[in-house]
Amino acid sequence: MNIITYIYSFIDSFLMPFIRLPDEPIIGYCIGLMILSAASVIIGELSISIAFRANKSKISRDNNDIKHFQHLSLQALQAGDKAAYKACNSIANDAFGQSFFSQITLSAASLWPLFIALGWMEYRFQDVEFVLPFSLFGVQLTVGYFLIFLICYIITRIVFGLTKKHLMVRSCHV
Repeated sequence: MNIITYIYSFIDSFLMPFIRLPDEPIIGYCIGLMILSAASVIIGELSISIAFRANKSKISRDNNDIKHFQHLSLQALQAGDKAAYKACNSIANDAFGQSFFSQITLSAASLWPLFIALGWMEYRFQDVEFVLPFSLFGVQLTVGYFLIFLICYIITRIVFGLTKKHLMVRSCHV
């Protein structure tokens, strides 16, 4: 058994009881999607937190370098030393680039559960399509698991972000 099959089996054992619980299949499907998207968001947030803690000193060092060399470049510019300005500005730009790509990497750390969830959705529901209640130019449109899960994931991420922000504000006032 390869690792992907093992992961999909684990997701099956966790989610399928929720999906099969209601008598109405569409309600079970929606419950399963909400749980899967919430798990994807939470695991992604935990991943980004771990990645940030592991790289905290490098991120702080990059940010300090940006400030330091930006300040030095401005001092050199005020003193009229173009060579020193260019050298300090170049180092500050390099530090900014490293910081920028570190932030992108941290953001990507939160997305890996989304791809596993989508893989499981394809494995489980690739043939399931929902007919939209309208047609376009006489053609009846359908949507599959991808669009429905993506919408659910985006809504979950927004709600999680608002809840997280609200809880952080409340904890600061206590």
